[in-house]
Amino acid sequence: MKLLAIDCSTSFLSLAVDNGSRIFSFHEKVEQKHAERALPELARLLEQAELRLEQLDAIAFGQGPGSFTGLRIACGLAQGLTFSAGIPVIAIPTLDNIAQQAGAGTVLVCLDARMQQVYSAGYRVADNGEPERLGPISVGAPEAVQWPERAVIGAGDGFERYPVLQESAGDAVVRADLQPNALAYFPLARSGRYPQTHPREAELLYVRNKVALTAQEQQQARQK
Repeated sequence: MKLLAIDCSTSFLSLAVDNGSRIFSFHEKVEQKHAERALPELARLLEQAELRLEQLDAIAFGQGPGSFTGLRIACGLAQGLTFSAGIPVIAIPTLDNIAQQAGAGTVLVCLDARMQQVYSAGYRVADNGEPERLGPISVGAPEAVQWPERAVIGAGDGFERYPVLQESAGDAVVRADLQPNALAYFPLARSGRYPQTHPREAELLYVRNKVALTAQEQQQARQK
């Protein structure tokens, strides 16, 4: 299965191409330059992989949650490229991506949602890395996050951003370095658990509809 994967949900631009025999990837912190960097880097990866877009079987992208602007960029790129190539798109939640990287066991994924909140979800990850979500992805204050029973791993940058999550980890292994990575979309896309859809049906997973704090809310957050 020849795949291209895109993630713009964080300050990193993460891209990867699998031509069926080799994988080529780009993962770099670009801050707010996803839109201007993505297409040139994708073109370079496709050239290295000796692939044309129409030779791909599908394009996978991180549908969220994450940066509102970044999610729209990734979805727009995936839709535009799949429309032009006549291939399907596969939308995959970003927290599922992190869980896939975390290792086998019961995992709590916490991704920084800004505004003094985290996106979180519990998972049971099989030995082959396939994650089973134990409940819906939610957003809320770090101190309100509930650990799944018998969780052995905490994953995601929420643990680095909010010390209260580190403190609540107990004996669990914390992997705060994990973030959405295009490479992790390949096994998820091949699992068959995420539908291949027409580009016009690609959907984003915002979880939270509020983009930013008001000036008063920002002041209150600084005083905490």
